[in-house]
Amino acid sequence: MKLSDKVTSAFSETFRYFISPLNGFVWVICIVVATLAGPFGTFGAFDWPTRLLYWSIVVTLAFLFGYSAHAITRVVIGSGRPVLFDGFAALLMALVFGPTVFGLRAIFQPEAIGVDVHLTRVTFNVFCMSVGIFVLYRHLCMAEQGSYLHIDDMGGEQSGNEPRLLRRLSDEHVGDVLRLSASDHYVEVVTAEGSEVLRLRFADAIDEMEPVEGYCVHRSHWVARSAIVAVERENAHKLFLQLSNGDRVPVSRKYRTALEEVGVIERDPAVHLKLVSRS
Repeated sequence: MKLSDKVTSAFSETFRYFISPLNGFVWVICIVVATLAGPFGTFGAFDWPTRLLYWSIVVTLAFLFGYSAHAITRVVIGSGRPVLFDGFAALLMALVFGPTVFGLRAIFQPEAIGVDVHLTRVTFNVFCMSVGIFVLYRHLCMAEQGSYLHIDDMGGEQSGNEPRLLRRLSDEHVGDVLRLSASDHYVEVVTAEGSEVLRLRFADAIDEMEPVEGYCVHRSHWVARSAIVAVERENAHKLFLQLSNGDRVPVSRKYRTALEEVGVIERDPAVHLKLVSRS
């Protein structure tokens, strides 16, 4: 999987639930509590309208930076090492968001810089809070696979060249993975021995398919290259990949160019394509 595709997939999966009722509720609660409590000296430094404005900006940026740090960490670290994942994401937040908060404080309260507000202290506070948030996000919200007490469920060394995803499947379904299909919080794993539905992020399922070569052919579909047996075109716009088990997987226009570059799809539609007519 190309790095650009991996980054795009990580960000799209991470930000898929960014605008949601739950996130909106948490966002409002954080702003209200911070405005009323005035932590980190903001209660005495600002009047309540200024606190409201300041914390609205900080909380909003924290959400954006937090989701971005999470997506970047999924690309760099992967999902198989939860302790390292949360530590790296928190460190990334501290290095990027810490100076941002410091800069905002300098705009709202320049006289406090170097007296009550120091960059190192702000950065350290951001790191500590980020660690707590990422840990709670994983263990309480059940939004992340894996936990610190059961690392082997997600991580560990691979045995041979088998993808880690096989460890999640029932024994009767273990076999060569042909395709993955996402639906909400679930992923259907289709193997040569059958299919099984797992509660798992689509991007994490793709990560756990390494080192098997495969491609995202649609925002909800990934296929193993070895499973592709033919390319079919229904019309000028609809393209499908036929797999060894008979499944037909749609190819979206967004991923068509990448598939042409690796030779899965011929650039000339007249070559190696089969016209399929509907009865």
